[in-house]
Amino acid sequence: MRPVRAALTVLLACAASALGCDESEAPPWDGSYVPMEERGDWVDPGPLSTCRVLRDGTAPCGSLDSFDLSGCKARTLEKLERAGVFRAELRYEPAESTAQTSPRVGGGGFKLAANGLPELVFGAPRASAVWTSRTLLISGREGDTLYTFVGCNAVNERVLTGCFSVCRNEQLVDAATFRAERMSRFKGESEAWGGLKLLSASLVEAGAPVDVHVTGGHAHVISENRPGRPGGLTVFDVSEPRAPVAVGRLGAPEGSDWRSATSVEGMLYVVTANTGIAVVDISEPSRPTFVRSVPGGPVQVSGASVDRDRLYVTVESPEPGTLLFDISTPGEPRLMESVTLGKMAPDRLYAGRSATTHGGRLYLNHQRDGFKVADISHPDKVSLLGTYMYPYGNSSASVVGTFAGRAVAFELGRGVGARLRVLEVSTPSNIVKIGEYGLRHVVSPRNLELRGSRLYLTYHQEGLRVLDMSHPTQPRELAGFNTYRETDPGRGDGVDEGAAGLDVPGDGHVYVVDTARGLLVLNEP
Repeated sequence: MRPVRAALTVLLACAASALGCDESEAPPWDGSYVPMEERGDWVDPGPLSTCRVLRDGTAPCGSLDSFDLSGCKARTLEKLERAGVFRAELRYEPAESTAQTSPRVGGGGFKLAANGLPELVFGAPRASAVWTSRTLLISGREGDTLYTFVGCNAVNERVLTGCFSVCRNEQLVDAATFRAERMSRFKGESEAWGGLKLLSASLVEAGAPVDVHVTGGHAHVISENRPGRPGGLTVFDVSEPRAPVAVGRLGAPEGSDWRSATSVEGMLYVVTANTGIAVVDISEPSRPTFVRSVPGGPVQVSGASVDRDRLYVTVESPEPGTLLFDISTPGEPRLMESVTLGKMAPDRLYAGRSATTHGGRLYLNHQRDGFKVADISHPDKVSLLGTYMYPYGNSSASVVGTFAGRAVAFELGRGVGARLRVLEVSTPSNIVKIGEYGLRHVVSPRNLELRGSRLYLTYHQEGLRVLDMSHPTQPRELAGFNTYRETDPGRGDGVDEGAAGLDVPGDGHVYVVDTARGLLVLNEP
């Protein structure tokens, strides 16, 4: 067993079991815990396969002869399933002349049609394919860049190891070994369990749906741009959850790419990848109206959170920062001068994916700089209280609750090896990991919501998972729904495919958006 997965063995066994874990009542948590070792999202296992990418330039880059397959067991490739979507963990190999203290890790994938031919390779259209009983080579090309996967050993019918290369203008620019898994359900796992039932599924025409926000009996679905499919907002009347009706649409303004949303008093605040926060009037659901963008200019925003009359906005560029807006007049957010995009300084609250508030504190997901806690009791003196970091981390989302008198944060990473961390944050200067939950190494979690002691989690190709967190040191899976299907029209091979956005508004239903299937409405278990 690979070390990075050792701590998750029991959880994985529960998730993969058709019967699930013992659901007998456990004694209430008394607040005690044993600190867990932090090893990061990824622990280097060494090369993931026995092949090598040749760097001598004697063979055309990306060709079969540009790989050394002499150490492979080619006969094992006969048993590999030749259809579906495979997601891969990539361990990049530095050139011999490169001084590097630790290897890079990344994700990739490919999609095979029912006839075995690749439809997508690393997100690019097929360039070439060689697949015989003992040879597997597939390539995709995007402009002047060629992405190539070569199989070396099939661990079983759904798991493959091999080598990967990236060539640009026929020159090698990246080389890696990989381990890929087909994105099928765990053995014995059904579409739904634990009382979750799908009530309806509604396609979304705009772009790729990535977030949903429910208010006033309407689900507001945000779609990001995809080639040939501009994103925007689709409003569904969900007063009848078994038959949602699309009642309003609004395209993103030209040049804008929408990603997620929150709201207050008839105003939707849309996070964009390049134009700040888009303020949209949703007081008439059938006529959503773009009002303005704040703070103005080409600003890349990654998250937004509302706390009473304040809007907290996390910014990635042109300079990382945290913006605080006064929204006492919801349609006219006013930037408070205490938190700006000012000069970088050691005590600044640099932002990452998202922000959430709890008990007078702001919790920031800071990507590779970790998870941060700030004091916001005095808006003119926002101060950093503590940080939690881990190797190969990409902190992306969090929620916070109070359990046994302790402040407990549930923090998600994103990318290869990412999982849910349970953090005791009562003393921000000494944040302690007390629990964790994760599924397949090649699949990334995405979003989460806490309702009482239940944690709802979207997990891309793993669908929706519902965890009992009444004992935060022992996350227990209660229910789940596999939203992901390989054959859905428009399904890609990327890490962000599958269950993405999530809202559990307290109306007895769970609203999930899947990048291909659109808006899914389920009963709350």
